[in-house]
Amino acid sequence: MPRERLISIVRDGNLIEDSLPMLPDEVLEMIIDQNSPTELVAFGWDSVNRGFASVVRRSLQSRTRFCAPHDPIWAFYKNAISSGCISTNAMHDKLMTLLIQKYFIYVEDMVMPIALFSYLQSIIAKLQAEFPKSRKFMPKLKTLTIQIGGEWGPLTLSQNFNDLKIALRLCNALQEINLDILLTDEEQVTCCGLRELSRFLMEIADEKTKWNVVLEDHTLCGQGYFGPLEMNRCRNKAFICQVRALLDVGVPLNRLVLLDRRKPSPYMLVMPNAKRRSLYMYPEFKLCHELVVCYDIGLVAPIFAHENEQFGQLEIFEVDESHVLYKKDLLEYLGNAPNLSEIRIVLPATWTRRVQRCTKGCFGNPDFNCFRADGWRAVHIKLPRAKLAIIEGSIQNQSQGQNQTQNQNNSFGLPNIYDLIKPTVKSMTCV
Repeated sequence: MPRERLISIVRDGNLIEDSLPMLPDEVLEMIIDQNSPTELVAFGWDSVNRGFASVVRRSLQSRTRFCAPHDPIWAFYKNAISSGCISTNAMHDKLMTLLIQKYFIYVEDMVMPIALFSYLQSIIAKLQAEFPKSRKFMPKLKTLTIQIGGEWGPLTLSQNFNDLKIALRLCNALQEINLDILLTDEEQVTCCGLRELSRFLMEIADEKTKWNVVLEDHTLCGQGYFGPLEMNRCRNKAFICQVRALLDVGVPLNRLVLLDRRKPSPYMLVMPNAKRRSLYMYPEFKLCHELVVCYDIGLVAPIFAHENEQFGQLEIFEVDESHVLYKKDLLEYLGNAPNLSEIRIVLPATWTRRVQRCTKGCFGNPDFNCFRADGWRAVHIKLPRAKLAIIEGSIQNQSQGQNQTQNQNNSFGLPNIYDLIKPTVKSMTCV
């Protein structure tokens, strides 16, 4: 390598140039890549000299995916946000300003907790007067994932997402928006807050933007049928209220995932009725392109109340490792989705091995019909255009996938929630 391309790592004017220790660019880039983008910006690595700054800039330009939950920035901001003292600390504002100016301009895929995203837009509100109106703060951003609820922070009207001008300055039209929402008994996520956030995000979306929503239930009451009084009292804990809040502002759902965080083992059938958790299937769940249910399906909304409605958006329906208590009613529920082309039944990971090992015929119980192909014979009668696919997961393949996810996390990547809930396909049987 030519000598003029080497960068000195010691800057002491008293030393002779020939005596300065030198390192090749490749070694410097390898050292720099061991640090997260926020560390490079926070510690001012680009201020060493011009040559070093170019190496740091190339490193930042190559980190097009930013995952805040697996970056030191979240640990730095988390306590300050939860304690409420972040608004009085100039150091936090300075770091976020530097990240916006030096790193976020290169990010294409961003994952952020709602608490940090709310703080980000407040900083942009302060900076927008200092930059030209035509400039976007994140010009290359294509995919935005926001994690809401639990440790990621609450979503209420106090987040102040009502300034839509900030959204217009944030980025160009996004290709994909992902919302991962955790519902708890503390009601950290309100329908009003979700509606306001959706309006904010609609300003940076167009007709081609894909909206993927994951609703995770960690409540004690579950997602069964709610009467009018219960619906009003539990509106911030119910899947259906969150879905209706999104539909009210015109969000076109591409993928809707309904997930039970307290889901018992699929082999546990004997339990008190008070503890049995099941999902009540509301018609609004069908207003998406792909519906994935990781929740034991119980009662289904009566079809006669919606017999004249057509849910043409729904094309794929999937049940992941969950029981279907009333399969006939479920097929009638899907009957007014004329474009439904595929029904996927994902078996529990150990299903085949347990059935082969059982000698007493325990799995011949009708409750396990939803895990067998012969339990879905009525599909061809009720839904002649839909293809039935029985998918079997593998524990070994799942563990390999988890190791890959951990490696991605070490590179400041986020495990895709949609990949985690979907088991690795070992075999697929089309009936």
